Amino acid sequence: MSESDAIVPPETAMVRKRRRRTRMALITVAVVLVTAGVWGAVTVFRTCGSLGSGVQEIDGDCVGVTDGTYAFHPDLADIQARIAAENARVREHPNGYVSVALLDPLTPTGHSALPPSAVRNRLEGAYTALRRINRYRVAGDPNPQIQLLLANQGSSDDQWRHVLTRLRELSEAEPPLLGVIGLGVSTARTKQQAEDLSGLGIPMVAAVLTADDFEYDHIPGLIKTSPSNRHYVAALRDYLGSTALDSAIMVRDSNSDLGSDLYTRTLEEQFATQMGDYIKFETQQFTGVSGSGDEPPSLFDNVQANICAAADEEGVAILYAGREIDLGDLLESLENRTCTNAPLTVLTAGLELGEVLKDIDLRAAKLTILNAATVDPAGWNRGEEGTPTYYEDFRLAYVNEERFSPRHLRDGGAIMMHDALLTAARAIRLAAPEGSASQLTPKIVRTQLLNINTGYEVRGASGTLRFSKLPARGGTGIPKGKPIPVIQYPHPTDEELPSQRVGRLCVITTGPGILRCGA
Repeated sequence: MSESDAIVPPETAMVRKRRRRTRMALITVAVVLVTAGVWGAVTVFRTCGSLGSGVQEIDGDCVGVTDGTYAFHPDLADIQARIAAENARVREHPNGYVSVALLDPLTPTGHSALPPSAVRNRLEGAYTALRRINRYRVAGDPNPQIQLLLANQGSSDDQWRHVLTRLRELSEAEPPLLGVIGLGVSTARTKQQAEDLSGLGIPMVAAVLTADDFEYDHIPGLIKTSPSNRHYVAALRDYLGSTALDSAIMVRDSNSDLGSDLYTRTLEEQFATQMGDYIKFETQQFTGVSGSGDEPPSLFDNVQANICAAADEEGVAILYAGREIDLGDLLESLENRTCTNAPLTVLTAGLELGEVLKDIDLRAAKLTILNAATVDPAGWNRGEEGTPTYYEDFRLAYVNEERFSPRHLRDGGAIMMHDALLTAARAIRLAAPEGSASQLTPKIVRTQLLNINTGYEVRGASGTLRFSKLPARGGTGIPKGKPIPVIQYPHPTDEELPSQRVGRLCVITTGPGILRCGA
């Protein structure tokens, strides 16, 4: 009998039930597999780089915390690879390690507060500090070793919540995250982020936050390696007193009214407070491109006309309360002003002016720029009087050992981020008297921030820094010992950086005055 002739028994209810179960099981497996595939695709899509990179795409930007293995920007790939390699070495170190996170805007664009080159320079400075503190006794006993994590700040609330959650988790992990350095630029969003970290008890060392809002008195657990705007303006006033200028006109960014740019707002306030007796003309304003408003930036024609109306044969001082991104347009307008015979002096603070001034013939235009600066790399490279004691140690490590370009020191970012990590490491080592055997937490490290003084100073590239509590006077957590040079542009004997230091070198002190200015 052939197979086709075989007798097929009738299908019973039990057979039909078994078949339905099998079919449902297959459908369930298929659904699970499809769902898993979709979830996996979404996860991969939301992850910038490989799974486990620590970075996710949120609101179109890559945010999160990485050990350097994920490159936030092509221009940062090389320096991040070097940071990742040092971190990998540290994790294998027999004496153990802890972590510090560098929090900054790490996905720069054409509209970012920092261009890619500035972010790269900051990372190079941090890497130089990382190598030094893990190998030498520049911040105390090099144990425990320190791993440097990179955290992109993000620009939206959803992005920041993700980063904040991750930083909190890392601070509670083993080994722990013990501090955050950097913190970007002086904006209201940065202030909120610092307050959030303060609420979690995580200590912070800001690198270049110059707004007066960013101090321990306002945000507990925050110290910084840069001066505040009131220190810059005090240095400018000290210099102005030695000149023939006796009148000033202020030019302000109207975006300060929005409350988001704390740098321009507090700089304007300090000009008004400390130089009010010089200001004899109506304040002029413009709308800067760095603001969050929808209005196009203002042209400076009317501002220039009013400045000319105020200027006489001796000229006038212009107190510029804005950012460098808008200063170039103001100077271009002044270069073509109607009062060509009147010399003009522009005073500003904490700005990086190399790119701004490169296409402007200041001398021909009878324009002088006075910038109360965070650093003076041109002068310090020449070893001028007042050069910080340990600057040369940093420069040799940065240029000779790590092979970074000395040109990258011009904007000061590398110097200041180096000092921020060096300061954080000093606090960690103070909190670890038994070295790697010490039981460390962010709270313990935070307690040591204001003990960085007397015999435990920071041998920084920008100065020998000390931090302490100043009861009833304010200013807690600012860097005592930090020099504030006033840089003048132009200076014809230096082709690369046409500038020179002028006036008396001022230093932040703990004495009765804000600054001590030399003879």
